[in-house]
Amino acid sequence: MAQKSHWFEKLNRAYPKVKGYQPFSALAKNLAYNLLAVEMGLIEGELTIKNIVTDFAWSAIIVSAWTLAHNEFPVWWLDKNLFAAFEESDIPKAIADLQQVAPFGIIMLPEGIRNPNGEYCDWVFFQFLPEGSALPVMQFGSHIIPSVPTDCDKLRWVTTLRNGTGYASTIDSNQDLDLEQQFQKRIERIVLQTLLYLQTRPDDLTPPPPTAISTKGQGFSSGNSKSERFSPLIIGQKFQPKTERVPGTAHSSHATPRTHWRRGHWRRVAIGEGRQQREWRWIQPVLVNG
Repeated sequence: MAQKSHWFEKLNRAYPKVKGYQPFSALAKNLAYNLLAVEMGLIEGELTIKNIVTDFAWSAIIVSAWTLAHNEFPVWWLDKNLFAAFEESDIPKAIADLQQVAPFGIIMLPEGIRNPNGEYCDWVFFQFLPEGSALPVMQFGSHIIPSVPTDCDKLRWVTTLRNGTGYASTIDSNQDLDLEQQFQKRIERIVLQTLLYLQTRPDDLTPPPPTAISTKGQGFSSGNSKSERFSPLIIGQKFQPKTERVPGTAHSSHATPRTHWRRGHWRRVAIGEGRQQREWRWIQPVLVNG
């Protein structure tokens, strides 16, 4: 039903499938299902506005889906090698001077993050919310869901997993709080590092090579088809992982060190005249004896 709804038509973009990632249409179907559930629930009286706004994760998903359905938005595919390097990098507790590379958008993830139940996180929606800005007022039939201005600068992220489980940037009624927190912190680290990377390497956002795109079963044709208006953009195709070989000491009983990551980190460095300005630098992780 969701795939035949007007919400799916608004949300879907005719991107070809990129190898190693879920198709964009799966994301559009998931979000369309949530909007359709709210629309039908309110119209048929099975839901109230209070039901929606008091469920933080679900209301965040609905607002995000509504925002995407009514606006143009960027979609970026995060390169798997860059994703792996982010996983082995630390970020500071506070991120100052994070630039708004886009007001909101979608980051498509390679398979790598699972929740405690083993369900994959395939994508993340992010949105910058400056102090005083307001989320959209949403209307479903005669039902209006009001908006409240933000009280400080925020960066929100939202995702839904393949089984429909939704997450936003806070914990909400989970059985194993520690494992759920670890899962959500991983997502937050990936989102923040992706935005920092784009801030420091805006040149590394490029279309994928033809071999990474599959048109099999997608209904794409040569010529001026609608599908050709949307080309995937990959973050990190120019990224080169750092490796280091540390051999064992000759004539020694010590074995060659096992394969391991030397963790990376992000830091702000002084630049410019008088070293008065600051910019972010990524000290990449290094795969030792990989």
